[in-house]
Amino acid sequence: MTDSHRTSSIQRARRTGSEGRALDTRQVRLAEFTRPIARNRQLVKGRGKRTIIGLGALLVAAALAAALFVLPVKAWMRQRDDIAVQQHELDVLRQANADLANEVARLQTPAGAKEAARSEIGVVAPGEMRLSVLPAPAAPLTLPSGWPYDTVTQIVALRTHPVSPTPVPASVPTAP
Repeated sequence: MTDSHRTSSIQRARRTGSEGRALDTRQVRLAEFTRPIARNRQLVKGRGKRTIIGLGALLVAAALAAALFVLPVKAWMRQRDDIAVQQHELDVLRQANADLANEVARLQTPAGAKEAARSEIGVVAPGEMRLSVLPAPAAPLTLPSGWPYDTVTQIVALRTHPVSPTPVPASVPTAP
C-alpha cells in the first residue's frame, strides 16, 4: 500500500434528454432556466404584474448603472476641468512670485536701492536739486470760424478726447 491519500468519488446519475441520450452539463444548467414554472409555484401570478416587476427591475438596474458608471465619469471630468483651472492659477502665481523675487534681488543691490529711494520717496543726492514739474494745463483752443479752422478744431478735439468708433449706417450720407 502507498502512503498517498485516496479519495473516492461517487458517480452522479447522468441525466438524459427526451431522446434517451446523455445531456451535456451546460444543457442541464440551461434547462433549469428554460423549464416553465408550474402555476402553483409562481411568486407573481398574472402577466401585467410580472411586466410591472420587470420594468421595476430594469429601472433599478439603470439606476445602479448610472451610480456606478455615469456619475463617477461626470465627476471625473468636472475634477479634470477644475484641475486645469487650478493649474493655470498656479502658473500665474508662480510667475508673479518669480517677478517679485527678481524685484527683491534688484532692490538688494546698491543701485537698485538708490533708484527705488529716488522714485518712491524722492531722495536726492548731495549737490542735486529737486525740481517738480507739473503738467501744463490744457490751453483753450480758440480759432476763428471758417473753412480751414473748423477742420483743425475737429482734429484737435478728436486727438484730445478720442471717441469710440461707432458704425455709420449705409443709408446716411456722409459730409464731404
